[in-house]
Amino acid sequence: MAWPPHSIAEAALSGSGVPDVDMDTAWAHLQERLGAAEELVRTAPVNRNALDHAAGMRHLMVLMAVGIDMALRVDPDPVLAVTRSKMDDIVTWGMECPDCVYLNAEMRAGESYRLLGNRGTARYVGLQTMDGIAATANCLVDELELDDDGNFEVILSADEQPGNWLRLVGEHPVLTVRNFLYDWDTETPAALTIERIGPGVDPGERTVAPEVSVARQLYALGDFVPGNLKFFLDFGGAPPTNGFLPPADMSSMGAAAENRPVIGRFELEPGQALILEFEPPTGVYWSVSLGNPWLETINYARHQSSLNGHQAVRDDDGKVRFVLAAEDPGVANWLDTAGHSNGAMLLRCVRTDSAPVPDVRVVPLETVTAELPAGTTMITPAERARVLEDRRRAVHERFYS
Repeated sequence: MAWPPHSIAEAALSGSGVPDVDMDTAWAHLQERLGAAEELVRTAPVNRNALDHAAGMRHLMVLMAVGIDMALRVDPDPVLAVTRSKMDDIVTWGMECPDCVYLNAEMRAGESYRLLGNRGTARYVGLQTMDGIAATANCLVDELELDDDGNFEVILSADEQPGNWLRLVGEHPVLTVRNFLYDWDTETPAALTIERIGPGVDPGERTVAPEVSVARQLYALGDFVPGNLKFFLDFGGAPPTNGFLPPADMSSMGAAAENRPVIGRFELEPGQALILEFEPPTGVYWSVSLGNPWLETINYARHQSSLNGHQAVRDDDGKVRFVLAAEDPGVANWLDTAGHSNGAMLLRCVRTDSAPVPDVRVVPLETVTAELPAGTTMITPAERARVLEDRRRAVHERFYS
């Protein structure tokens, strides 16, 4: 599987991956490729009911929104802020983590930077430099030198520096910061800023005439939408039905090097449930989350579509068991498929001693409680309503306060 071009903005600046065509040709290409994307959604095997179809068409809008934002932010400013990713609980693609606040900074090749700020209180704060989407360096903030209040600074450069340092190389250098929150009500993400060190590159050297760059942007956007759609359809179709692949190294496509994802796929008929069972790993962070057929994380503010190591309830034998279903079975560890006939399952294991592959079995929804241990933690409708309200409030405060 080939990943689409890393950056529409870079295509606009360098012409990489796109031909130089006039505006009319670029616009026609965009329209033709959007039509091809709609046909792919309509005919994809994962499109099995009206909800799946609607989600696929909505996903095209998400990809257009993401691609247009990339296109409009053509040239990164030489003095940067570390900004929140455009992903939240609404704009979601590529199975982003429901526990995460992502921070990003795009930088210029050949320059050096100083990152400084405060760690915050998130369960895990990881720094990753990338060339496009390929990881070049990884570390936990807790591995750096911090003062007693959690403040720190780190140099990002090609040449090693004394003290806190991260390697920064490549033609498309990017910094990604992942803040994984275990307790959504109390933990806070890192607060960071970034500044360029040295004279840098003259911004005028990267100027491209608008009549050239806009045509390139339109053409690249036309490739971006169906390219990402097909990539994630292929990716989501790789695991066995109602099963998981072995733990994977996904650093070549942007995942943190210390993250060992265990990727699965569910497919359920009405009235069926899927039970997942495994020994939870020991370490910094783990979670289970669900995605729809298009590899969008199912809205985790409106649905209990994810649970992490802090939120999930362990059974008396030390194992964790989750029930995937479209209807609430009254089990505390319910994962809501939100009515989708099929979709993705993702067990994230970050800095853990193991990355277990869950045991799975499909059962009738009406027999779920009989399939689980006698001491399984149950939950009343009123308690579920409070849990869901707490999720909505916490996600709103995370992204919109």
